Amino acid sequence: MNHIVHRLTIVGLFLAAVTLADAQEAKRITILYDAFGAPSALRKDWGFASLVEYGGKRILFDTGNNAGIFEHNVGQLGIDLTRLDAVVISHRHGDHTSGLSYLLGVNSNECVRFHRHI
Repeated sequence: MNHIVHRLTIVGLFLAAVTLADAQEAKRITILYDAFGAPSALRKDWGFASLVEYGGKRILFDTGNNAGIFEHNVGQLGIDLTRLDAVVISHRHGDHTSGLSYLLGVNSNECVRFHRHI
């Protein structure tokens, strides 16, 4: 339950930032990895990852539980992981960090941000 509250808080903060961004700029949150969502072309698994786009920035938030599923879903959605402005990891559990191996294989120059206790 605590993870759900944490996740909703983070998404809420991103949504608040999106509403403050210029109305002319693209604002979008794309779910890349979860256990319950659509579209059906994406593979489902316990974990979470999303791409937040606002103010001309592209922020990857978490990387899911399985690097292969993360890679598949990113490919299905046509997401270019070489064009990220930031990567944020919410916490150190594997269901949020396991796709890092794929990400860093595609974009070894990426700076990953996380709390110092991770």
